[in-house]
Amino acid sequence: MCQTKPEFLSGLRVLELGSGLGVVGLTAATLGAQVTLTDLPEALPLLRLNLSENKSKIASMGGYAIAESLVWGDKNSEIHKQEFDMIVLADCVYYEDALLPLIETLQCLNHTLKQKPTIYLTQELRDSEIQKKLWNDFYEKLNEYFYIEKIPEEQQHVNYRSPDILLLKIIKK
Repeated sequence: MCQTKPEFLSGLRVLELGSGLGVVGLTAATLGAQVTLTDLPEALPLLRLNLSENKSKIASMGGYAIAESLVWGDKNSEIHKQEFDMIVLADCVYYEDALLPLIETLQCLNHTLKQKPTIYLTQELRDSEIQKKLWNDFYEKLNEYFYIEKIPEEQQHVNYRSPDILLLKIIKK
């Protein structure tokens, strides 16, 4: 999308769930988005270091980024009171105990907002039977509450697409 419409993220309020090192959120910020990157409290020091290291690049592109703690399933988080235009997740479906809290968090983030954010989820489909079952369980549960659109591989950037990586656009029902 950035190749055909370079300003498409400019000024958007973006929330990243399960940021890890922050690659997705940092990329959105360097494309002009106002990003809140979230992860567990123990992940924040390294995430904040990455934000600090990229601060001048982000600012030069008109973006903004902060890192906050968010434990999936915590319905009392201040994050739920904020409004976002977009929510992004990258490779967050790999741990069985986190699946329902993640879906609950997505529901909460969509429940209290005036305008429902678009969710983009990317996930590598792994070969192990355990990972296949986790993904299928997650997808089935997600489908109960959200409309899910698979972005065809031919619509994805030629350098970054792969048949074993899904890109989904998700909107609350």
